[in-house]
Amino acid sequence: MKITILLITLLSSILSFSQLSVHVIPLTTNDLVYDGVTNKIYASIPSANGANGNSIGVINPDTYLLENTVFMGSEPDVMAIADNGQYIYVGFNGSSTVRRFNVALQTAEIQFGLGADTSGPNYAEDIEVMPGHPQTIAVSRRNIGLSPRHEGVAIYDDGVARNITTPDHSGSNKIEFTSANSLIGFNNESTEFGIRNLSVNDNGVTNVNLTRNVLSNFGLNFSYWSNRMYAHDGKVVDISSSPFVIGQFSNVSGPAVFDTYYNKVAFASFNFSGNIEFKRYNPNTFLLTDSLNITQASGTVQNIITCGNGCYAFNSSDNKVIIIKDATLSTETVAAEISIYPNPTANYLNIKSSEIIETIQIIDVNGRIIENMVFENSRISLADLETGIYMVRIKNANGNLTTEKIIKK
Repeated sequence: MKITILLITLLSSILSFSQLSVHVIPLTTNDLVYDGVTNKIYASIPSANGANGNSIGVINPDTYLLENTVFMGSEPDVMAIADNGQYIYVGFNGSSTVRRFNVALQTAEIQFGLGADTSGPNYAEDIEVMPGHPQTIAVSRRNIGLSPRHEGVAIYDDGVARNITTPDHSGSNKIEFTSANSLIGFNNESTEFGIRNLSVNDNGVTNVNLTRNVLSNFGLNFSYWSNRMYAHDGKVVDISSSPFVIGQFSNVSGPAVFDTYYNKVAFASFNFSGNIEFKRYNPNTFLLTDSLNITQASGTVQNIITCGNGCYAFNSSDNKVIIIKDATLSTETVAAEISIYPNPTANYLNIKSSEIIETIQIIDVNGRIIENMVFENSRISLADLETGIYMVRIKNANGNLTTEKIIKK
């Protein structure tokens, strides 16, 4: 009887995990972001990776390949992506600058300094892009080698700093935009452990109020979604009014991401033995819904992201990027064969596909859908488009997306 019960338990575990598949990319990275327009993961790759270090890496979450790298500067670290996918901003450990990456053009753009004071030059500890404003970012600045390290939060428009910044010393080491005119921040380097509300206007950014000791771990980070802070120690903080803990996800220590498709909170949790476990929780009951031991990687985890419906990715300290697919949404299918020509082109773009094409959209370099194309006789007309670079996004009858860059002459 005991053997039967044990066998049923083991089979139940296998069934609950079988929907999750794990894929490994050997790569040294500091941070990850995902762009839904191009369906690509972007990674900051330090010099420790070797020949293609000091770059942004472009990872295909369907083929699990590093498709390209673009040089960015000395020791790229923290990244943030605009909500329309137009720009990725990169902070560095090797220079006190931030550089902007144009996603559609796949090129590095403006680079700007973060200022300095008597403590020396400022470096980016955290970067967030203002919702609806891809040219505007908030930067939590830090110094190197001093304590406290915080050098205030500043707002930059196309690399130009607004006049007012928050004070240095104690402040918001980690930040998230809650709207275009407000930020939430957390002090994770002193026993104040303050959660701050920050107000953003045309002049800059100011602290509005401070709540102490709701969270209380050194080095603690959090992710934000819909008036809640999801701390990486499992605490859930409601910030709709004065911040307070409303729940606790059990047995987690590591980065979290809110999965808007499944309405779950996913963790890449690690322990002091170096073991990593992928876990998903119900955000309302705080109960575990499923989990999976990640035997393919070990150590600590820097970041976890969603990479489309049923797709998650995280990077580990043993120099790996792990992509997890949920088979209930993300089936492994052979991609349709699509050819697009001529490119560059002046008038017409010929499109041939092994599967029926359902929709074709033209997207500009700002990430905006500018036209839904009429597909007739295996081609579309680009005669009305201005000269420039665009993305063409093709959806077939099975719902699979293909995105390609085109040049209109």
